[in-house]
Amino acid sequence: MKNEKEMSDAGKTDAVEKASKGERTKKAAKSKGKGLGISWKILIMSIGCMIISLVVSMLVSTNTSSEKLVQNGKDNLTSLAVSKGNSLEDFIVAQKTLVGSVARSEDVKNICRKYAKDGAADSGLQEALNEHLAQINTDSGNLYENFFVTGGSEIIAASLGADSLGHDIGEEELYSDCVTNGFRYGHAVSPGTGSPTYEIAYAIYDDDGTFLGVADASIDLGAMSEQIINDDKYDVKLFTPDGVVIASPDAEAILTFDMKEVDAEGWEDTISTGTGNADFIDPYTGELGYTGFFVSENFVTEVTVMDSTFDGARNELRFKAIMVMVIAAIVASVIIILLSRSIVRPLKKASNTITKLISDIEAGNGDLRTRIEVRSRDEIGMISANVNKFIDTLQGIMDIMGSNSGRLSSISSNVRDSVIATEDEINNVSSTMEQMSASSEETSASLIKVAEDINVAVGLVEQVHDEAKNQSEASEKMTAKVEKISADAIAERNRSDEEAGIFVDQLEESIKKAGAADRIMDLTGDILNIAAQTNLLALNASIEAARAGEAGKGFAVVAEEIRQLADNSKETANNIQEISGGVVDSVRDLSDKANIIADKLKESNQSGRESIENLAQAYREDISVMAESMDKFEDSTNRMADAMEDIREAVDAVSIAAEETAKGITNITQSTSDIAGSMSTINAEANDNLSISGELQEEVSKFKY
Repeated sequence: MKNEKEMSDAGKTDAVEKASKGERTKKAAKSKGKGLGISWKILIMSIGCMIISLVVSMLVSTNTSSEKLVQNGKDNLTSLAVSKGNSLEDFIVAQKTLVGSVARSEDVKNICRKYAKDGAADSGLQEALNEHLAQINTDSGNLYENFFVTGGSEIIAASLGADSLGHDIGEEELYSDCVTNGFRYGHAVSPGTGSPTYEIAYAIYDDDGTFLGVADASIDLGAMSEQIINDDKYDVKLFTPDGVVIASPDAEAILTFDMKEVDAEGWEDTISTGTGNADFIDPYTGELGYTGFFVSENFVTEVTVMDSTFDGARNELRFKAIMVMVIAAIVASVIIILLSRSIVRPLKKASNTITKLISDIEAGNGDLRTRIEVRSRDEIGMISANVNKFIDTLQGIMDIMGSNSGRLSSISSNVRDSVIATEDEINNVSSTMEQMSASSEETSASLIKVAEDINVAVGLVEQVHDEAKNQSEASEKMTAKVEKISADAIAERNRSDEEAGIFVDQLEESIKKAGAADRIMDLTGDILNIAAQTNLLALNASIEAARAGEAGKGFAVVAEEIRQLADNSKETANNIQEISGGVVDSVRDLSDKANIIADKLKESNQSGRESIENLAQAYREDISVMAESMDKFEDSTNRMADAMEDIREAVDAVSIAAEETAKGITNITQSTSDIAGSMSTINAEANDNLSISGELQEEVSKFKY
């Protein structure tokens, strides 16, 4: 009943688990329709990664291009500054050549000679020279603030005409330099306009080296910058080597902005470097700007551009980068869609095949012969091939399970039947063990009684032995008395008769006590009966031990020992009976002889003292025979005592063996009970195994293989 209940509970538990499994399967099936498909995931992930990479690359490339644009702009600024600075220096050299040619002109010398000689210039030559200087200024694009020639220190011809004539420059620095050095180059400020100029002056010498005057050209740096170095794209500034602005689009900075005052150390670095570019922050607007500079002999040329100038180029770069990114994104999206379809299509086919297989399995009609079609050797093809290998392996496993589940069910059923039969046998063995235990207790009680009887028999034997010993001593005394009677037969007749009567009485009493040997025969008979019963009990124990199998092996050994002990007891009892028979025969013979002696004594008393010597002689012979019989009787009693002692020891050993047998039977009974409990457990496990094999067959039946 317990096993049936456990199987019922197990069945209910399995039903609950199957129901729970079914619910989980339904939930899993419902969850399959949720979320995005793998194609959308691949598409979104790929496009996201592409957009991120494109944006990052656009930002990096745009910033890199912007930085490269700025760096190229800086390099261009430096190149432009060098180019414009060299142009200025070339222009200054050309102007020096021009002014020098005027100072060396014969016409100019003639005018100066005339002025030196007469104190006045030739009007015709003077007019012609004014026109020539004015034409030079016109041809140069009015670059000169003034171009004049002096006679001595007085201006006698000028590009500005009458406004400059007659002006004395004797106090000016340029005149003293020309007188002293023969020339003067350098920056100056026009006394008339206050504008910065570059002054070139040469001394006019006569052929003999006499100082005649000065030819001077004051170049208007503003006009020169506008014509030579100004640029529509860049802000070009000219500085003196001392750091003062002498030409700039910002008119307010001219002659007012001094770099040494703003950044003396930076200006010294610029002068020492000679050429290069630098970043700066406009002190008025705070805007970032870049400048390329070139330090030449007479000027420091700076070409400046503000960072905002590159905004247009930057925006154009960004626009182009965005357009490229959009086009690349479109092209990449198309490629990704095509690739994702090529990836997802076989995946969908594999997924549909697997989904159908799972649905068939859930419906109990799983076909393991289904395979996924493999069309490529890429990772998807490898996955499909591996899934097919898995299904192949599963098919083989199901084949083995299908063939073995029936065997498992049959084996489980056989095991359960064997366990039930074994439980019955164990119960029978347990009952037999209980009977044997009761028999062992009875045997032990019988052995105790036998031991008590043996002790009584030993006491009787000892008593007979003592009487035999006393009788032997009495026989010796009787022999002595007979000798004395023989010597004093006549004189002691009466006394002899009396003593003979006493002797006869004692002899009869001794013979009567010697009759206790018959009791020994009875006791040995009891011992033989007990030995027979013990032997029968040992035989039954051996039979039951053989039925018990391995559990009864130890008990079989004990039963064999009991049987051997019973055989030994039987043999010893037979020996005792044999000895006791001899003793009884001796006692009976002694009794017969004693009766004969008594009769003879009586006859002797009746006949009177006839043949007393013959009687004495016969009496001595009879006494001798009786003494010999008593010696044999004593020896027999000694042997009987030893045999009884052996029997008692054997009985004690049998008693101990019986106790051990009882303990062994108790242990066997307990072991049998434990085995019965184990068999119950095995039976329960066998039932579970049978149930599992049934479930396994049910699951395997869902597949086709």
